[in-house]
Amino acid sequence: MDLLTPGELAPRPLVTLDFDGVICSPFFGLNYGIHRSFLDDSAPPEPASVPRPWISRIVDHLRFDLRCPLPDAATGLEALAGLARIVVVTGRRTSPAGWLRRHHLDEYIESITINRGPLKSPHFKLAALEAIRPLAHVDDDPRTVQLLARRTGVDMYLRDWPRNRNLRYEPRITRIATLHDLAARLRALRTANQLQLDVNRRPS
Repeated sequence: MDLLTPGELAPRPLVTLDFDGVICSPFFGLNYGIHRSFLDDSAPPEPASVPRPWISRIVDHLRFDLRCPLPDAATGLEALAGLARIVVVTGRRTSPAGWLRRHHLDEYIESITINRGPLKSPHFKLAALEAIRPLAHVDDDPRTVQLLARRTGVDMYLRDWPRNRNLRYEPRITRIATLHDLAARLRALRTANQLQLDVNRRPS
């Protein structure tokens, strides 16, 4: 885990965000990294083909460094950071910390968890969320959100893309158009919780 923002943690809920397709835009806005076929969540995970670290650094530099943030990334992260602690959980095998700094987005991110192990991205994220235990997770990949919805109690949000539409998802998966949608839901939840606290404090 590559810590970006040290210091005492505020008493806010923790949310996890996928990186590519949620914060970082694919080239030309064409998200071909999305997988439309679901995994058998009862089957053991298949091992990933893991390149050597020096190969990952070169390949990821060529694949990712010139990409831009999604249009809502800066304002969406700012809105979310006022309501929750944000941890990036990415299937990448190199850290996007430098990219976040270059685009002035690092101030909103508490930490980054990258895939350093033998698992493919969906099962890596499953293990990560089981360890982190966030309130909510946002991803753009159908097979990932479906697996996580079936195997965790985390509120699951699917960042809308044309390639992840028209599939039969678990009912507890909520589609959102931008990070602002998640911020609005967290704000409503906080308001509802505060109202409940106020009710509980009233003398009977």
